[in-house]
Amino acid sequence: MAEAPLYERLMQYNKEDIYPFHMPGHKLGKILPSSCLLNLDVTEVKGMDNLYEPEEVIAKAQKLLAKTFGAEETIFLVNGSTAGVIASILGVCDPKDQLILARNSHHSAHHGMILGDITPCYINPKIIEPYGLLGGISSEDVEETIKRHPKAKAVFITSPTYEGFTSNIKEIARIAHQYNKILIVDEAHGAHFNFHSSFPKTALSQGADIVIQSLHKTLPALTQCALIHFHGTRANRDRVKQTLRMIQTSSPSYIFMGMMDLLRKTLDEQKEKLFEPYIANLMHLRNTLKEMNHILLLGEELNKQYAIEEIDISRLVFYTGYTNLSGVEIDRLLRNKYKIQMELSSEIHFIGISSIADTKEGFERLLNSMKEIDQGLIFNQKNADIDNILYPPSEIIISPREAFYAPKEVIPLEDAEGKVSSNFVVFYPPGIPLLSPGEKITKFHIEHIKRRKNEKTIEVIRRGGL
Repeated sequence: MAEAPLYERLMQYNKEDIYPFHMPGHKLGKILPSSCLLNLDVTEVKGMDNLYEPEEVIAKAQKLLAKTFGAEETIFLVNGSTAGVIASILGVCDPKDQLILARNSHHSAHHGMILGDITPCYINPKIIEPYGLLGGISSEDVEETIKRHPKAKAVFITSPTYEGFTSNIKEIARIAHQYNKILIVDEAHGAHFNFHSSFPKTALSQGADIVIQSLHKTLPALTQCALIHFHGTRANRDRVKQTLRMIQTSSPSYIFMGMMDLLRKTLDEQKEKLFEPYIANLMHLRNTLKEMNHILLLGEELNKQYAIEEIDISRLVFYTGYTNLSGVEIDRLLRNKYKIQMELSSEIHFIGISSIADTKEGFERLLNSMKEIDQGLIFNQKNADIDNILYPPSEIIISPREAFYAPKEVIPLEDAEGKVSSNFVVFYPPGIPLLSPGEKITKFHIEHIKRRKNEKTIEVIRRGGL
């Protein structure tokens, strides 16, 4: 009998009574109509307009999106925020340009530099020392980096981070514009900010020039649904649009665009009805979980600390560094015993994503499960391993693009000091590159890799390949 293994697994997941504290934000269809989406799957026929030359319904839908999200201009993204990140970098920078880049940026930003032959000037996030996590990007570090690299074309910041930590975008925008730099903000995890005062202010309202948002992460949208927003005249919008046409599919999904249009209409008409009960349920959950004895739910005590301007309360970040179970083990327990699937887990924390599609019953299920788990834990005093998130100043020998295309070889890790990395070395947490293509490998890197990963080899630029 013929099989459809992926489809069958998707159907099985829906039948397992697993509650999703993970993306996408519609939480397995708990909000918006669930009619057969195949009925919406059309192409650029008469009356349906064209994403890349919009004049009719798509143009009107994008204008309405811009108004709702607070932009001067908004464009549908049908290949996720990844497409927006890459297009913004390629649209703003020329080959051989420099880009001031937050080191904790999504890998799509690094891929954009490879595609565009752009050299990064990195800024490291601040370290939240008590928890071994990464905070925000300080405006002082942005200004210092601009002064060291005055020819850099733009500044690229990720805010909020995966943990929901925002940077002071208003001050970063002021500094970037003072030095005539374009500010691009990857706000993929903050598409919901504009719809309730309990959330941080949006990057658009704080002066960013280009902002990319993933609707599917925190709002009820299908995976891959995203937007790119423009404000002001510093960025060449036409070039960004041309780049989008180059890197996105030539057959954009009308299902994605139509559902984003419907989501915008729903938010415009029912914002208070959707967000007020959600915020009430969320705050009840957060206030109750603060009483746990072993697991810590990180909260607003981090505001104005570690370059964090404000946390996103919708992001549930549980620190497990003082318990006898790791974040990975508690995550596994939640899934296997309580039928709750979280978004991410590591040795020291795990994360849940909430949205307006979450039900009161879903929050109660998580609340009761967490209280029960916490009662069974033992206090285990240990300090966060700060060495795991210390990053030395990077010495860039060649651009990421040159490293990507250079001849490579795999050598013993112990022989790599002084060589040039040809690939990314990334650990989770914190999920930012310890090494990027084109960077010189130091003794620190080697010791760090030995401590974090059971690797005995590393890929480098072959001798004579530079």
